[in-house]
Amino acid sequence: MEKNIYAISYKMRRELYHKIFSVAGIILIFFVLVSLFMTFIIFPVANKSDSMSPDIPAGSYEFVSPLLKNPERGDVILLQNYKDGKMSPFKRILRTISLFVTVHKWQPFEENPVSGTRPVLRRVVGLPGDTIYIDRYVVFIKPAGQSHFLTEFELTNSRYNAKILVPPALWDSDLGARASISQITLGNDEYFVLGDDRLSSADSRIWGPVKQSSILGKALVLYFPFNKFSFL
Repeated sequence: MEKNIYAISYKMRRELYHKIFSVAGIILIFFVLVSLFMTFIIFPVANKSDSMSPDIPAGSYEFVSPLLKNPERGDVILLQNYKDGKMSPFKRILRTISLFVTVHKWQPFEENPVSGTRPVLRRVVGLPGDTIYIDRYVVFIKPAGQSHFLTEFELTNSRYNAKILVPPALWDSDLGARASISQITLGNDEYFVLGDDRLSSADSRIWGPVKQSSILGKALVLYFPFNKFSFL
């Protein structure tokens, strides 16, 4: 006598399959909703360099919102690297699909991070219309319509720490951490961004001003390590 009740009961087999497909469907819907949320609302980013230390150390993780692409002075943004514009449209589409499916865990066509192709976190110090110059790592800004220069910390409501140290003897300024730059005036769609570690960060001192189209989102929270938790 057949001991497997599902082998002799078509109705019970059908109910079992229905339950399996229902559970699979719920899991799939949940995954899609999470992927949509973490693609278009907020997603995690791993900071792998010391360019934003001391406030955002290497090895930390931040939540970034792609909805916020109009930064204020002092905001930390996720910036599309300037070299990434060389990527073909086909590769861009495949990478977008990959980011969606893997919840931003895997970026295809990405070169070694040290080569400067990975999106990076940087702080906005200059807004469209600002006139800016840097003297011995100190940033001076004259906002549009004003007549006097002030330092970045006098103009922002954000509180952050910039690492400004005296460079060692024979320091090669061509490495990117230029201590001083001449006056520049930002255009209507341009932002001046810097790393908080002013001695070693690659930023607008090398790239020049960045366009708003290069901004992938605003960093909101540093959530790991937990003892460093902070709103950015």
